[in-house]
Amino acid sequence: MAAVAMKHMASNFAKLNTFEGVDFRRWQKKMHFLLSSMSVVYVLTTLIPDDGEDSTVDQLRKRAKWDNDDYVCRCLILNGMSDSLFDVYQNVESSKELCNSLEA
Repeated sequence: MAAVAMKHMASNFAKLNTFEGVDFRRWQKKMHFLLSSMSVVYVLTTLIPDDGEDSTVDQLRKRAKWDNDDYVCRCLILNGMSDSLFDVYQNVESSKELCNSLEA
């Protein structure tokens, strides 16, 4: 079932116009919908789970999931940009930081 959903999203992602620097709000809404569909949009508003010194297995799993979802989210956003914008933003550490810098 998940493979079918991923294939469907991959085909829909191709329909998303790359962000060239104009019509940001339109692109942003379409990207937000894509990230919601992929269930990774929460990393834009959720703080990194603290794994601390005496971390439980559950805390470590939550942190690993968040890190993976942040990576997926950041890469989807970067993939939705033109090559010139990709070159500028490719070294941004997190998806939240990436979105904040795009909005500035």
